[in-house]
Parts: sequence; C-alpha cells; structure tokens
Amino acid sequence: MKKLSKGIGIMASFVLLLLVACKNESKTKSVVTSEEEPLEMTEVSPKILFENDYTVVSKVSLTPGEYLGTHDGENRLIYSLSDYTIDWEENGKNLGAKSWKKGDMHYHEGGSHAAANNGSTVAEWLVFTKKTTELPECDDTDSTNDVTVVAPEFSTVVFENDMFKATKVVLPKGETIASHSGINRIIYSLTDYSLNYNSDVEGESDNTFKTGDIHWHEACMHSLENSGETNAEFLVINYKR
Repeated sequence: MKKLSKGIGIMASFVLLLLVACKNESKTKSVVTSEEEPLEMTEVSPKILFENDYTVVSKVSLTPGEYLGTHDGENRLIYSLSDYTIDWEENGKNLGAKSWKKGDMHYHEGGSHAAANNGSTVAEWLVFTKKTTELPECDDTDSTNDVTVVAPEFSTVVFENDMFKATKVVLPKGETIASHSGINRIIYSLTDYSLNYNSDVEGESDNTFKTGDIHWHEACMHSLENSGETNAEFLVINYKR
C-alpha cells in the first residue's frame, strides 16, 4: 500500500512538472508571435486629375505603409478628402506628424517635400498647383463682386491668401445666384448636380456634373440656376495671381 501511494505521488509530481513546462512553452510562443514585423514602406505617385496651361490638379492617396518620395512642388493649395495623419518633410527638414480633417484646406509654398503614412487610415488629399505661366487677364473682373457678395447665404469662404481663394457653394434645388464676377478658377464638384450656366463670355448652357468632376473657367460675369433635383455642392478655387 505504501508502494502504491509512493507511485501515485511520483506520478502526480511528474504530471505537475509537465503542466508547468507546457505553460512556460506557451508563454514563450506568445511573446514570439506578438512581435510585429517592421512596416515595409512602398513609394507611390500622385494621380493627375486635371491639367491646363495654368494649373495642375492631382490626387494623393496613401494607404498605411505608403509614401511620397522627395520631390519639388510649386505654390499649391491642399484640400483634405479624409481624416489623416502623415509624417511630413519639407526642404530637407523633418517636421514630424501632421494631422488634417476631411474638408480642411491649407497652403504650401513651392519647394522640396515628402510625406509618409505611418498611421492606420488612408490619407487622401487634392493638390491645386499654380503653374508659373502667367494667368489670363481679368480686366475689370475681380473678386470684389464674386459669389460670396451676391449670394452669401449659399457660399462660404474656406481659405484665402494672396494667391488662392477657396469658396464652398451649396445651391439648393430651384435656387439661383445672380450675375456676379469670377476670376480664373477651378470648379471641383462635391456632389452630383445639374446647373443652368449663363456667362458674358461662354453664353448659356445646361450642364450636369458628377462628384469629383473638375473644370476650368477664365474670368467672366456669370449667373447660375440649380436645374436639378438635388443640392449643387462644389468648390470654387480662384487663382488670384
């Protein structure tokens, strides 16, 4: 009987040792598998959406782990298409992490720059670049009688400096904006919409636009009517000089 008890005790001790060993092995594997591999960065390039003699509009889309290599850029206006944080380098200097919200606008002077997405969300933005080509003359047309003056209830200035003025227009169904001046400008559609457009230079036309459409107008006096079934929402990017 004593021999049996002694055997059971030895067996129990052996089982306990096995359990401890398995537990320690499990911890070791957990530590190993929890280690993250270094994020491999991939270089991407902007996509040109629109270009003429005076401007280039491009789109940048960086998924986590993608970056824009160092490159030169002219004076430009940035419009954020998503909420994002990127690591930013300008003229060879690392400026650290920069964050923007969807709909934000900011300006960069010409120079060398690079960007990397080390975050967890897609970073997307539009770049409105002013070329060095001299803009068409505006004659007597200027921004002192633009859409923000004749229709303040439908328009909001979202950015302005001495080179650019960006205005968001929300024109409800059936509403009109009386004749007003417009200098050289890009129109970027924020929604699908239809407009009746009438200008002293281009005449009258009915136009339908899709979200993301881009078109250019030179200086003119013009009026607008929302002829569609939905709000017409768009950005007006004026190029001052």
